[in-house]
Amino acid sequence: MKLSVSIMAHPVRQEAAEYVQDKLGCNATIVYDTNPVPSADKKQRWANGRRAWEAADSSADYHMVIQDDVLVAGNLIAGLEKALDVLGPDGLVSAYTGTGRPDQFTIRRKLRDAAARGESWIYTGLLYWGPAIIAPVYTIEDMLDWSEKYVGLNKPPRSNYDYAIGAFYKYEMGWRCWYTAPSLVDHRGLPSLVGHDTGPVRKAHNFLGEDGDALTVDWTKTPKGGLVPYL
Repeated sequence: MKLSVSIMAHPVRQEAAEYVQDKLGCNATIVYDTNPVPSADKKQRWANGRRAWEAADSSADYHMVIQDDVLVAGNLIAGLEKALDVLGPDGLVSAYTGTGRPDQFTIRRKLRDAAARGESWIYTGLLYWGPAIIAPVYTIEDMLDWSEKYVGLNKPPRSNYDYAIGAFYKYEMGWRCWYTAPSLVDHRGLPSLVGHDTGPVRKAHNFLGEDGDALTVDWTKTPKGGLVPYL
């Protein structure tokens, strides 16, 4: 599978965004927020996110929107392309599994069970986190238009950027969300621009590490029954 990438960024984090771009080692487009003032305004965040998704390469099978404040594992793009070969043309993927909310009891149990079975994937019924979201290019236009309904309401939690995306794939496509195990990105520890510094620390479960190699993960180690996209 061919994966294209854009980096969803804000101008005040130009250095961090360029760091991510350099680490990716590919022609990832940095899509900067057009508002020079950082804000927790969900509509502003959505507008930037929408343009990052619209930057997808139409010749690619999948597109990833990655945030400007992350650390990335080595060979991230090549490793994810191998993972997507196993998934096939349909499915929603997150390269980040968070240690913060929600439902950590279930997440930790799923990760323990996957590790015990030697599997490289877990899933949830809805996308939970937004640092690195991967979706088929053919779904992006419909996802953006449908999700605008949720963002436009401007009522939490449906107005959140990642919730709006996840809601489309769950309620319109009927898809679960698959997560790479280990996580292939992690938060860098920069201050949040949207007020997410309160509550649990934003960290990934089992980050492979910047010195880790995503190509060394055996992505064929799937749960019994394979990587079924549908719930």
